[in-house]
Amino acid sequence: MSNDYLHSVREYELGLVIAELPVAGLVQPAVRVLDIGAGTGHQSALLQARGYEVTAVDLPVSSYAAERVFPVIDYDGTRLPLPDASVDVVFSSNVLEHVSSIGPLLDECRRVLANGGLAVHVLPTPAWRWWTSFTHYPWLVAKVWRRLGGPPPKGKGGTAKPSRSWWTMLWPERHGERGTTLTEPHYFSERWWQAVFAEAGFRVDKSYPTGLFYTGNMLFAERLPISARRRLARWLGSSCRVYVMRVAGPAGDGS
Repeated sequence: MSNDYLHSVREYELGLVIAELPVAGLVQPAVRVLDIGAGTGHQSALLQARGYEVTAVDLPVSSYAAERVFPVIDYDGTRLPLPDASVDVVFSSNVLEHVSSIGPLLDECRRVLANGGLAVHVLPTPAWRWWTSFTHYPWLVAKVWRRLGGPPPKGKGGTAKPSRSWWTMLWPERHGERGTTLTEPHYFSERWWQAVFAEAGFRVDKSYPTGLFYTGNMLFAERLPISARRRLARWLGSSCRVYVMRVAGPAGDGS
């Protein structure tokens, strides 16, 4: 799978997120957005092109660190490198499931959010986990077939995962930081995330599926266009869900 195709998927999801954000330059002179786990910075660049004032952060060990297209600040994964109440929107895309200590990060999100600020997180669903497991063996067969055909070509825009021992590939690997391959559907469920956000002091105002189907294996990648993946989502489920929330209580204009 190439970064170009991954970007097309993330652009579709970002379109849903942008619909939730204040219009840049309309309500206030600048809408300040923090993009957590920004990867290549592709989504950050798109947000900035829309008029948002974007700060992007990620870990220095990110697998996308060498392919950044936007100024991404390296941080220690513990304290966000921003002052208190300094951003209007906290945004992440397919990031929180990779955070083992989710509570402290959400506390940091609350700290940097200005009064009345918004948090929008895109997260994988149980359907993504189920279908990624189901397509694991077709993906493994295709991988073996390509390996038998010789070393992969050095194409532009491709991002390879760290190599795994062949015996570990006989079973689908866990994607996030909690549970196992079999229990991840629980940790990817709306019910689980709603409880996590509530415990961290957030009130979820909206939660809805993205309406796009894909798996972690991306067997057909570019050969299956976004339009086809939208149709598949009606039958196979959406691969991600959008959570829109504010800080609960008076500080977040909630009760």
